[in-house]
Amino acid sequence: MAGKCQSEAGVPREMEEEQAEFHTLVPEFLKCFLGDHVYPEQMDCQSRERECQLVQDLVSRIMARVHECNVELFTGEAILVGSQAQDLHVRTESSSSDYDFLAPIQYNTNLILMGSLYSKLYTPKGLLPVWDSLKPGVPVYRWGNKVVVDYNKLIMRDLFERKTVDVDLTEEDIKTINDRQLQIWKNSVDPYSVMTELWECVQEALAEEKRNPAPEIRNIRLENTVGITPISPAVQLSAEVDGRAVSIDLVPTIRNKVDMSMDWPQQDLKWLSDWWDREQGTEQRKPTWNIMEIYKTGTDLVAKNSYWRLTFSLAETQLLKDIDADGGCRQKALRVLKQINMEKWVLRYGKVLTSYHLKMVLFWASDLNPETENWATVLDSLGTLLKVLEFSLEKRNLPSYFLPSMNFFDWHRSEEENSLKNLVLEVLRLEVRLMRCSPERYLQLSYDLAKPQGPGPFIQRARELDEFRRKHQKDFEKFKHLKEEKQPGQGAASLFFAQHRHLGSCLQLNVLR
Repeated sequence: MAGKCQSEAGVPREMEEEQAEFHTLVPEFLKCFLGDHVYPEQMDCQSRERECQLVQDLVSRIMARVHECNVELFTGEAILVGSQAQDLHVRTESSSSDYDFLAPIQYNTNLILMGSLYSKLYTPKGLLPVWDSLKPGVPVYRWGNKVVVDYNKLIMRDLFERKTVDVDLTEEDIKTINDRQLQIWKNSVDPYSVMTELWECVQEALAEEKRNPAPEIRNIRLENTVGITPISPAVQLSAEVDGRAVSIDLVPTIRNKVDMSMDWPQQDLKWLSDWWDREQGTEQRKPTWNIMEIYKTGTDLVAKNSYWRLTFSLAETQLLKDIDADGGCRQKALRVLKQINMEKWVLRYGKVLTSYHLKMVLFWASDLNPETENWATVLDSLGTLLKVLEFSLEKRNLPSYFLPSMNFFDWHRSEEENSLKNLVLEVLRLEVRLMRCSPERYLQLSYDLAKPQGPGPFIQRARELDEFRRKHQKDFEKFKHLKEEKQPGQGAASLFFAQHRHLGSCLQLNVLR
């Protein structure tokens, strides 16, 4: 059965009695672990709520000044998303409280999602045109989680709509195409430029904030002090709020322009059937969440790495609102995994598995195992999550819940980095397999609370994990250094982006010819 060691049969009676006595202590141990390691800050709800309100007030003041700085671009809104909005935040002793905000911009052109791309077009761009004559809207495509525009097709469509007869392109047509392309480029919403403008406006807003500081907030500053590059994920701030360190990410956002993907929800989950061990003919129950409410929430676009990308952060918040309405312990179990990942796995192997990946595991596990008995206790919930996580690591496949064709474990890096990454995924699988065998013993071992004793599958798997760690320790260290050094040269990236942007019309014209 899911979440249990398969080799417990045939255990001597005295060992069975010892294990039975041990397992009666599990709920109490997990309760203590949750209180001591996972969410001690949750215990003081009043302080957490006060910190969250102070941060939201600070960001509201900043965004109001950003709006004054550029009325035509920024709405002045700030929408809290992520773990703080979803009550899933955990932190280590040395880490800060992380706050993520969407910063909506003004964008009035309609977007029409035409379909998905599975290979890169020769001429797709991440810039979104602002053009009143583009009726009924701009045709866009989904490429992974990016939204791209095929400018050649866009201009050709516009050109032939003006022609009465479909004929070969004339010299006048070529000149028209060139002029139109130049105009569209000049009037496009460029994610990199928008991010840069937000950074500059936030810098001005902070100067005003420092002249009139709130008494509870100190040492507020921009983290990306030298400016924004095409690979910057957000405008990042740090501050002390009520004496505690916080980090704040602001991401430019285009709201309510793209419908929820037709890829979601998947009605036929046979392709994921290895994620559960149902008997033949057993009916698959559907999740309890309200799909129409999630559809109404929709999806937005965020500026990231020189593209506008789909984000489902508000849909995720809506989905999580009632995920434990049956009295289950899904969110408590997820916090345990997030804490283990932050405090143990990331430090040991590098940041391969993220908090967002674990949230996807929760969504899939809830979808595939909706029965209340799978989530009745923290131990049950951990077993259900670990089953899905172990399978994902084994198959090197963790699909996005909202875009199942996207695999978060499918990297397109150098052969060396991919090889090292696969070693990390394998050692994480061994960690998860060991934890799934006995979550309470795994936590005791990981936090030096007790040494495992006696024979059995847990000891055997612990030895296999330890042997794999020792064998590949140098590989893990090498991978961590590769990750740290892999950032592209800012000068080269900026130069490429400038060429990509300003010479685009010439390149596309050559293609047409």
